[in-house]
Amino acid sequence: MVSSKNSVALLRNLENLKIKKYFTDVIGSDQVQHFKPAPDGVLSIINKYHLNSDDCIMIGDAIFDLRMGKSAGVHTCGVTWGAHDPYSLLKEKPDFLLSKAEELLTI
Repeated sequence: MVSSKNSVALLRNLENLKIKKYFTDVIGSDQVQHFKPAPDGVLSIINKYHLNSDDCIMIGDAIFDLRMGKSAGVHTCGVTWGAHDPYSLLKEKPDFLLSKAEELLTI
């Protein structure tokens, strides 16, 4: 997970939501020199785990998430149940635009 939140707050939120176990790693804004929409967070994960960017996807509810993913050279997926409206997300030309969480299982 890459977030514009500080890593301490991010980890606390994931623990409170009882979903921390679903994430191998988290990158907070305090762990990169430049944060969203700069690609630093995504690139950090790609480099750390020796991933192929063609196999990666940035999923986010904000235009900044999509811009970060595009800057990092990974696929992008906008989700419409968060920060930005579908039209704003669509203007960023994501590879996918989803309106229900269940649809994440189909990409």
